[in-house]
Amino acid sequence: MTAAIMTLIDLENKHFAALGGWLRSERDLVQWGGPDLTYPITDHQLEQMLIEGKTTPPKRLCWMAADATQALVGHVQLALDWRNGVARIARVMIAPNSRGQGLAVPMLKAVLEKAFSYPEIERAELNVYSWNDPAIRTYTKIGFSHEGVRRSSVKVGNERWDTAIMGLL
Repeated sequence: MTAAIMTLIDLENKHFAALGGWLRSERDLVQWGGPDLTYPITDHQLEQMLIEGKTTPPKRLCWMAADATQALVGHVQLALDWRNGVARIARVMIAPNSRGQGLAVPMLKAVLEKAFSYPEIERAELNVYSWNDPAIRTYTKIGFSHEGVRRSSVKVGNERWDTAIMGLL
């Protein structure tokens, strides 16, 4: 398999409909964005993420990922802790109709390249629900190490989910 060409495009309001369309249930939304967002995702919730990117320095950077044909195939964010030199990869998603094509690795490598392009950033980390084996395999493949688990950290409907913590220096 040849490496997929992936371009990160700054998230803009014009992308909200596509991104929202990928989140088809409360479970999808919590898996992607954590328990603080409400389903269905609204433009207002997405706009708040963009506002965090307008601070100096930015607190959050948000991208859509486009493939070689410029089709939107993914989304990813970086939350930046400048004081401690940490970039947290967050809200990672491959479009439902693009999954299983090996697109997550090049998208995440592009995000890591951006994160570590800042001399202040020395560590990348992420949270992933412990039942999400495909994501955990992908993160391990690009060099993340398992660092721990927050047990029963999120409630979705009648389920309790554990959160795995992964890091990369």
